[in-house]
Formats: sequence, structure tokens, C-alpha cells
Amino acid sequence: MELHEAFAETPDLKIVWVMSEAQINERTRAFVDELGLGSRILFLSDPRSRLIRALGILKENPENIEKGVPHPTTLLVDETGTVRFVDVRENYHFWIDPLALRERFEALR
Repeated sequence: MELHEAFAETPDLKIVWVMSEAQINERTRAFVDELGLGSRILFLSDPRSRLIRALGILKENPENIEKGVPHPTTLLVDETGTVRFVDVRENYHFWIDPLALRERFEALR
């Protein structure tokens, strides 16, 4: 199951995708547009990766193309701004199972 399918019936969910400046380019913009993600996800830029550093998810010893780029990270934040769940991956090919994430989200409601 895809993440968008797992949360299709969750209108009160707000998704924010934070990227380093290094990750924002024409290819990224095309990806967002082609999948229609802009209507459901707020995409933000993290200048000089300040938030990424503060969260401790900056890749150590990155390749040149990855400078300033975080480890793939999923945070669930409740309505008070409290982080209730964190999942950090070192390999961007493997993400948390959407059903497991939906269960975590439902537990917050």
C-alpha cells in the first residue's frame, strides 16, 4: 500500500515535507507536479539545513550531491506541536510501512 492510499480518508492530516536547498531543483518540482502532491503536501525549504541540523538528521560524510540533505525522516506531530513519533532511515529506498504509520497516527486522535 502506498502512503497516499493509507491516508486518503484522513482530511485533517497535514503533511509537511522539508527539504534542504540542495534537494530543490527542476526534477523535484516535476515530481511534485506530476503526482499532484502540491494539493496535499506543503513543501518547505530549509535554508542552510538549519532545521535538519537541529533535528540531528543531517547525513554524516555525504557525497557532494547530498550535502545538506537529511536522512529520510518521518515525524508525527500532534496538534500541540509535540513530536509523538520519529522514524529515521539511513537508506532512502526503505520507508516505514504506510499501514504502521496510519496506526500510529490513529493513536494520536
